[in-house]
Amino acid sequence: MADSFDPIDSARANMILESLLETPFSEDDEHLQFALRQGDLTHEGDFELEPNDVIIVVGNLTVTGCLADQFYNEDDFSKLYVMGNLRARDMVCGSEVRVTGNLEVQNVLYANSFDMDTLGVSGKLSAKVFIEDGHQVEFGALDVGALISDDETWREVKPEAVIGGFETVLQSHVLSEDGQLVLGESLHQELKAGRSVLR
Repeated sequence: MADSFDPIDSARANMILESLLETPFSEDDEHLQFALRQGDLTHEGDFELEPNDVIIVVGNLTVTGCLADQFYNEDDFSKLYVMGNLRARDMVCGSEVRVTGNLEVQNVLYANSFDMDTLGVSGKLSAKVFIEDGHQVEFGALDVGALISDDETWREVKPEAVIGGFETVLQSHVLSEDGQLVLGESLHQELKAGRSVLR
């Protein structure tokens, strides 16, 4: 995947992302690894961002497997910006992801960032199953088959959303013993393997 991108610096990233960034990157962000793809890209199989990756795609991005950013703890993060449409078989989102077009997830979209980061989609966010577990989510339109969350406000946009009661819809091995928490790493491994996490 690395040879599909060109390294850039924070100044070039700020120029490209000017309309998307609330706070520009600074020269102090030297620990971040900026990479740019000009044009559409299809990645066969799974694609996982590394800690401190800032990936920018000026075009459409398609991932035939599971797309995952850094989400395992509050210290590891990555950022993905797609200036076009983003498509993936499955997606695990725990850091900032911005899509200027549509986001289409064929199966499961799981979003959890300890309420620190945003999944922002200017167009339509669509998925067969959307599991929102503590992530800021913005979208122009929403088209999901099933929505699972512990936040009751989702019923304002999808009245039939499953609120709490994860154990009624998700398999037990991706949940904590009491069934109240989604185990993000376990869920990610199941999605990478192409296995269903639904009951």
